[in-house]
Amino acid sequence: SVRLALECADSERAGSGEDSSDTGPSYARPTASIRRTASIRSRCERVPRVTPPGIAGSPTEPSSAPSRQGLVLTTLILVAAVANLNLTVANTALPDIGKAFNASQTALDLIAVGFSLGLAASVLYLGALGDRYGRKLMLVLGTALSIPAAILAATASSVGVLIAARIFGGLAAGMAFPTTLALITALWSGPGRTKPIALWSGIGASMSALGPLLSGALLLHHAWGSVFLLTLPLAVIALVMAILVVPSHVNETSDPVDNLGGILSIVLVSGLILAINFAPVPNKGTLALVLAAIAIVALIGFYLRQRRTKFPLYDLHVASRRVFWVAAVGGIVVFGSLMG
Repeated sequence: SVRLALECADSERAGSGEDSSDTGPSYARPTASIRRTASIRSRCERVPRVTPPGIAGSPTEPSSAPSRQGLVLTTLILVAAVANLNLTVANTALPDIGKAFNASQTALDLIAVGFSLGLAASVLYLGALGDRYGRKLMLVLGTALSIPAAILAATASSVGVLIAARIFGGLAAGMAFPTTLALITALWSGPGRTKPIALWSGIGASMSALGPLLSGALLLHHAWGSVFLLTLPLAVIALVMAILVVPSHVNETSDPVDNLGGILSIVLVSGLILAINFAPVPNKGTLALVLAAIAIVALIGFYLRQRRTKFPLYDLHVASRRVFWVAAVGGIVVFGSLMG
């Protein structure tokens, strides 16, 4: 078939006068050459024309979208908004929380980063579990668990309970948040995928920025616990819509999950974040060093595991790309500035 395609291309050039080997009028060509050209053209008429990808004029990849795509996308954005709002709602309430519990600065720092700690530590592993065992299941479960997590944080009777509630809420977000983007990439394809991803990321960033503003407005008239109930109505609506609208089992993998790699990733991220938070605290230098050592050991173990396992949790080759580090550094700067 490749040889015939080349012959067809040569025949077309000959017919258009582009063949350098057959210059001059057709009556001057040998009869055998004319018959051969006619035979090839006859065969070429039965060959479907395919333009190689990457060449001008080639058809673009067809776009596909789920049924009721507007409702599906709205649902996924609402689920992500619950996580994005929860990332920043506590910051504005920290002074009031400190007065209510006479909390130390270390405790307030843990309240501020508790949600992001649970999310960052679990997002890689829980996202992989969703890809394997059901994205909709993980989406619904994470959104459902965010409701009691918010209520527990709002009614916390001590600093310890509040910190635990924030970490619990982050773990719930680790189930739902990465699944939203995974479902977008699975349900939409081709050029039509660009708009859903742009809306998802743009609205998500806006929600994170709105968190402190909405919390401040609530604190003008209500107690500090009200800021953690801010996402409650949104979570209830998102949960109902996720159950009714989001399709099940879309392009999910059958590959086994690297559970050991997942555990190492949780230990790595948790140790690193806690070490950073305890480092400036007086008399906590030893604890910070121990946590940093745990994070380093987990990092080495995670790296070796991903290099050797047949089904890695994370493809290390991605980290070798320059564009990865551009996006990573940009994300660190943006969210670091936002979270303080």
